[in-house]
Amino acid sequence: IPVSILLTVFLLACFFYSDGTAAVVGSPYLHIFGSATIFGAFFIATDPVSAASTARGKIIYGIIIGVAIYSIRVWGSYLDSVAFAVLFGNFCVPLIDYMTRPLPFGHNARLKL
Repeated sequence: IPVSILLTVFLLACFFYSDGTAAVVGSPYLHIFGSATIFGAFFIATDPVSAASTARGKIIYGIIIGVAIYSIRVWGSYLDSVAFAVLFGNFCVPLIDYMTRPLPFGHNARLKL
């Protein structure tokens, strides 16, 4: 979860960053080290009760939180967006767990008898 959050925030910050927009968007290092991103990625988003339970679900959960962190910071003009992003990610967890749950042994997803 932490790696997918930090990688998503860093890639989005690198993608939208240019020298002319540094004052508006901020550098990628600002998004990683300038706020509670690292603290939120390692200590808040990894709560075992509210986080996704499958491996693919954890990656999707981290990507959703990373996109929400960057979006709220840049387009919402709210620098400390980690709390809202984790709440939004927790809102999506039941759907993520439903869509990424493993099939029981011996069942094939393509065969519906």
